[in-house]
Amino acid sequence: MTRREHSEGSAAAGGPALRREAPDLSRLATPASPPWTARRYPVADPDPRDDFRRDRDRIVHSQAFRRLQHKTQVYIIHEGDFYRTRLTHTLEVAQIARTLATGMRLTEPLAEAIALGHDVGHVPFGHAGERALDELVKRSGDPSGWDSNRHSLVVVDELEQAYPQHPGLNLTFAVRQGIARHETPFDQPVTGFDEYPQPTPEAQVVNLADLIAYCAHDLEDAVAVGLVTPERLLGTSGLDVWRQAWERALAEMDGSPLAARLGDGEQERLVARRARRHLIDRLIWDVWEASAAAAARLGVTTHAEAVRAPEPVIRLSPEVQAGLRQILDFLVEHVYESPMVRRQNFRGRYVLSRLFEVLSREPDLLPRHLRSEPPSPRTVAYYLASLTDRGAVDLFQELFDPGERILSRHRA
Repeated sequence: MTRREHSEGSAAAGGPALRREAPDLSRLATPASPPWTARRYPVADPDPRDDFRRDRDRIVHSQAFRRLQHKTQVYIIHEGDFYRTRLTHTLEVAQIARTLATGMRLTEPLAEAIALGHDVGHVPFGHAGERALDELVKRSGDPSGWDSNRHSLVVVDELEQAYPQHPGLNLTFAVRQGIARHETPFDQPVTGFDEYPQPTPEAQVVNLADLIAYCAHDLEDAVAVGLVTPERLLGTSGLDVWRQAWERALAEMDGSPLAARLGDGEQERLVARRARRHLIDRLIWDVWEASAAAAARLGVTTHAEAVRAPEPVIRLSPEVQAGLRQILDFLVEHVYESPMVRRQNFRGRYVLSRLFEVLSREPDLLPRHLRSEPPSPRTVAYYLASLTDRGAVDLFQELFDPGERILSRHRA
């Protein structure tokens, strides 16, 4: 797909491909110059990469990024190898962010770096784990509680150990701002991070890419796991955006020699995958067109005006935004609050609560570099947040069910 020639429709879907052009918002792109490229510590070594590509690579090689492969998105990761993890979700957000940014001629490496780093502070067991840590920290006397956006910033600024000269990854201000000011229905931006009314257009791109990614892939996973049926989705009022994508996918199946060889279950999963693709395609085009319209309405023609605007320039149209809100409400009711997911979430909260309790009481059980007497609630929370789902469960079993298999791993 190029910026100027993106196909919508196909012969298989009932008509010839049409060509449309994405808007050119290149004057809104974040420049590769101060203050946006400023770092907390000087960088002496020369590098052929630009600043934002360098940041992207630093994030990809970080420990926190690697741990995302074993952290929950919606379904506990060991329940099946099909469902999204926090890492696969992050990669999908990055892909959508690159497409959105490239189409509008924004600074694509910056959007990618923010997308790859936006979830590095997330805790095990998904948003249930996040809520558990928030309650535990507050109950321990720290009223600020737990916020994963703020912790993502702490991870890249302080907790990652990649250089002998300083802590953290030493990222540019633009990437740090995008991580700190990430905003979705599940993520609140860090308040008072900087002076700008709006984050960069590339950070706004990532905010929408995250929303698009989880609305699309959580619906697909819900069909695959059997939490909802296509009939229920199609019969629920208000899900017009998804219904149109599903009907387009069904039209592609008519006369398909591949579909004819598939069993009913595989056909259904293929339709769900194609519907997800068409949904994302529709949403990307809507962002492109709605953003161009918003820039014109607000009189925003430069990057400086975009970050000083009274509202975000990068946006969905009101109609499609309302459609995504309906999808999100459906996911909350039928997926995120389903008995199966509730049981998984209960287990995650219980594991973190017991671990928080014993580590707060017994600091010698913490890694040596975190020990203090007594340990602060936030230090314990930092350690628990660094664990994967599997790591938290293993530590729970080691402390509360010390069988031979667990102990044998630590013999000298």
